[in-house]
Amino acid sequence: MKKIITLLLAVLMLGACAGNKQEPAEEMKVEDLTIVTPKGAPVLAFYDQISNGNYTRVTADAINALWTGDSSPDVIVVDLSSGVNAIKNGAEYKLAAVITFGNFYLASTGNDEDGTLNEGDTVVLFGTEKMLPNKIWHYLYGDTFDENLKYEADVQTAAADLTAGVDLEGTPVDYVFVAQPALFGALKNNENAKVYADIQEEYKNKSGMDMIQAAVFVKNSVPQATVEAFLNNLQNSIENAIADPELVAEGLSIYTDEEATAQYGFNPKVVVNVFKQKNASGINAMGLGFKKAYDIKADIDAFLNVLGMEGTSEEIYFQ
Repeated sequence: MKKIITLLLAVLMLGACAGNKQEPAEEMKVEDLTIVTPKGAPVLAFYDQISNGNYTRVTADAINALWTGDSSPDVIVVDLSSGVNAIKNGAEYKLAAVITFGNFYLASTGNDEDGTLNEGDTVVLFGTEKMLPNKIWHYLYGDTFDENLKYEADVQTAAADLTAGVDLEGTPVDYVFVAQPALFGALKNNENAKVYADIQEEYKNKSGMDMIQAAVFVKNSVPQATVEAFLNNLQNSIENAIADPELVAEGLSIYTDEEATAQYGFNPKVVVNVFKQKNASGINAMGLGFKKAYDIKADIDAFLNVLGMEGTSEEIYFQ
């Protein structure tokens, strides 16, 4: 009888264990990740993802609304300072990598009679007052031009202003803060336009550091292994693109002509030419590269300090 009771207890315990056993969570694959980047240079890092239905490109000012809610993407690419601020304000993301290191330029439309930037000249920036172009501008040039600053939603529109010499409302503009590769096309389409200042050079002369621009932020809910695989793939893609820009041109060829410009924020035909050019930091004029964010935490903190922001805590990094 004792043996029977012991056997029954064992069976009951096994049944309880089986009932409490948790099924392993479904693995999240890299190809399942939803990705959002602004139009412009960050698109170049995802040249091999253009046909991926989970990859979306939006105007720079649309990203602020994506950090929270059920529809927030797994991966967001945005300027460093905006992303760090979003995390401080409760966005459940980690800073994973930096992928652009300097592609800002100040270009003149040809409207300024004396050809020198001074008080009273009209200047166009892109994005919002909370985003990097505005912060870098004010770090370099102060508030001297605030009365005549204009903001366009994205770099594509800013480049159109440079081409036309007027903003969307038809008001003449003198200078446009713009990024490559959109700059290249605008210069081709306006023979009076020219580069007035390499912002990377201006920034380095004042701060002693190199520029840090677009960063990759990954949602906390994405499994560690998936993030690691995603970052490895992204690094390989970027390194391959720098070595052979024709890969980028091929990847972007899915869209052509005006549709391509609408999708990417630039004309993909100029990509190879811009890759061959160098910025003041000595890298490709698009500033495309890859560094894991935690590996350059000191540089990131110094950059944020220049912008009047506090340094980062280790908790916000993917490690």
